[in-house]
Amino acid sequence: MALTYDPEYFKVLEPMLPILATQPVLAVHDIKGRRERLKAFFDNSNIPPAQGVSIEKLTIKSYDGADIDVFHIAPENSTLSGKATSAYIHAHGGGFISGSAQMFSIAVALTVATTQIPFFSIEYRKAPEHTHPTAAEDIYAALEWLQKNAATFNIDSARIGITGESAGGGLAAAVAIMARDRKLSPPLAKQVLIYPMLDDRNLKPIDGLDHLAFWKAADNVTGWTALLGDQVAGEEGVSEYASPARVAVVEGLPSLYVDVGGLDILKAEVLEYALRFAKAGISTECHLYPGLPHGWEAVAPQISATIKATENRLRAYTSIS
Repeated sequence: MALTYDPEYFKVLEPMLPILATQPVLAVHDIKGRRERLKAFFDNSNIPPAQGVSIEKLTIKSYDGADIDVFHIAPENSTLSGKATSAYIHAHGGGFISGSAQMFSIAVALTVATTQIPFFSIEYRKAPEHTHPTAAEDIYAALEWLQKNAATFNIDSARIGITGESAGGGLAAAVAIMARDRKLSPPLAKQVLIYPMLDDRNLKPIDGLDHLAFWKAADNVTGWTALLGDQVAGEEGVSEYASPARVAVVEGLPSLYVDVGGLDILKAEVLEYALRFAKAGISTECHLYPGLPHGWEAVAPQISATIKATENRLRAYTSIS
């Protein structure tokens, strides 16, 4: 049976199709075009501002001495309460090449408002201007900084998780591997990965799927090529700190939550990654939402699948609260 859109999702999408049809097909490696398209999407989105949440921009030093910004998104007055809280390091999406922590901060604030858990969203440096390992090392530096300064923010350093969506989910997975291998102490408490980019070898269109997908094979090629720089996507020698699906063993990694849409070209790598965790005896929660493409909830925030996915994600976040 051929793949099709979720009926509720398609009802929302259908009126947009004539406009989408007028958009030019972006060539492989068109970084500028993809950056402009994501910015236009966020500029035209109507995400309501979260109530009772503060957003503060901090600046820290990364692994190479460069200044990077960290957006501290937290319930108002959270550092004044008596009991230490959990927290999450957040890596934004954008295919490794676009987006920003500031751009995603409004959406992250809604999660913070519901969970009452502070998030620290990292303005990691993007490809192709900064190739691997810069982005992952920026995020790891922020994780170490947060651990060292946990008391300042009234955070329990043993209850720090990591999260991200799309490319940010892949970077979050990579940093979780780095933290294990570098013996970060206390270890990460949780990883919550939203349709993460995990495997640089996913480079060819998938029959019956690519034409329905919003994030296509050409986008994946563009993102991975930009991130890896002198390394060649899909060939031997790519580090698991860039492409987490290449990690030799998953034992010792933190509890995993992951989800993905059934019309997402990333679904196979996501499901395979989750299965490895389950086989290793690591607490694993994995959701596949049929008929939905990459980033579907931004297009259809009110459909049943989005409501269910949001509930599942919020439950995962609060599992360490």
